[in-house]
Amino acid sequence: MSSVNWIVEKLLLPLGDFTLGRTVSKNLNFLLKSQWWSSSDLKLFQDEKLRGLVIHAYNNVPYYNELFKENKLHPKDIHSIEDLPKLPILTKEIIKKNFPHKISARNIKKNKQMLLCSSGSTGEPLMYSSTRGAYSFKMATNLRGLYWHGFRLGDRHCKFSTNPRQAINKKFQDIITRCKYISSQGVTQEDIVKNVQELIEYKPKMIYGYPSTLSILAEYIGKNNIKELNPLFINTHGEILFPYMREMIEQNFYCPVYDAYSGEGGAVSFQCDSSEAYHIADEYAITEIVNDGETIIDKGRGEIISTDLWNYATPMIRYNIKDIGIIKKETCNCKKGLSTMHKIEGRDSDMLITPSGKYLIVHFFTGYFEWIHQVDQFQVIQNKTDEIELYIKANNKYSKSIQEKIIKDVQEYIGEDIQLQLKIVDNIPLTKSGKRRFMIRNIFI
Repeated sequence: MSSVNWIVEKLLLPLGDFTLGRTVSKNLNFLLKSQWWSSSDLKLFQDEKLRGLVIHAYNNVPYYNELFKENKLHPKDIHSIEDLPKLPILTKEIIKKNFPHKISARNIKKNKQMLLCSSGSTGEPLMYSSTRGAYSFKMATNLRGLYWHGFRLGDRHCKFSTNPRQAINKKFQDIITRCKYISSQGVTQEDIVKNVQELIEYKPKMIYGYPSTLSILAEYIGKNNIKELNPLFINTHGEILFPYMREMIEQNFYCPVYDAYSGEGGAVSFQCDSSEAYHIADEYAITEIVNDGETIIDKGRGEIISTDLWNYATPMIRYNIKDIGIIKKETCNCKKGLSTMHKIEGRDSDMLITPSGKYLIVHFFTGYFEWIHQVDQFQVIQNKTDEIELYIKANNKYSKSIQEKIIKDVQEYIGEDIQLQLKIVDNIPLTKSGKRRFMIRNIFI
């Protein structure tokens, strides 16, 4: 560990925790030890946390109090992970219907809660509350995953995101942690050249972002025989890392790619450098793979069901994020006791391409509609090279002025060489797998 790493990790991170009322440093120290616990010890930890969560939810959250009574259950009936199937699945629709009046804890003051919003990867962003303790613990699990591959706080790194960095505290955090934050919504040729030049000048040890963005940059780097970049590794997240994307990124950045997966109410899962398996942060949440109501133990494919063990503000017990995972009982050479997921199939995002060659990345749309509360669902479909259809399921707050704003903002983003068709619909159909795809390209370009 260099002196810079030591200062950031041992001095600045604890100072930031104290200032912001968080516990990231303390949690990271705990997690770097607990990852070596045996699987049985990790389960004992989960069972104990689960019992505390259930008692809290029953006593302080009206939705869960009613749920237990309707199912003729008492908190003592949920003693361990094996008892979880006694409870019905929690869905995004249930949270939306009951938030905040029935599904938020009455014993936690509003000024002690953080209002969060999911990215809406299924086209349905979700607002919910979290405690600072849960937020801190999840941040620490993210850091631990990066530490597995040689990154330490204080190393130069680059983060690609669709959202501009506006908050002063976030900008200050970037400076302290030596993070180069690049906001990239569309990927025009001008964007690509600018972003690659920024990477060359900054020389980050680690880069993380959406695989769609990074694969486009990698393609440009390869075509132009650019060899100045030499990151230790690249971390992808937020979308499916398709094999062609991994190959493109690894070949042209000359480093390994490690994927990560997470969602609201769920554990962070990071690929290991000893295998392609995803290690699940069992200390944060209980993860079930469920197919047709049956929990899969050893091998199989199903929906990822999570129980957040730390968030007491909006408890998520057996929450279905609508992603698909494949589990396969396997032992990783790294010897960590954490459970594993073999593959993530749920984030089937795509990219649309305009006649001028501009790539439209799905996270512009998820980020944009995250705060358009007049829209409940959306879907973007490209059936023609020069036309995009935007389907919207609106609620009773929707108005003509909101529609005009959406058309103006989206048209400005996609460009003048492609026509936008906005259509209001009563429902956006699910796929056969039960997912609502947010972006579909039906043409080959």
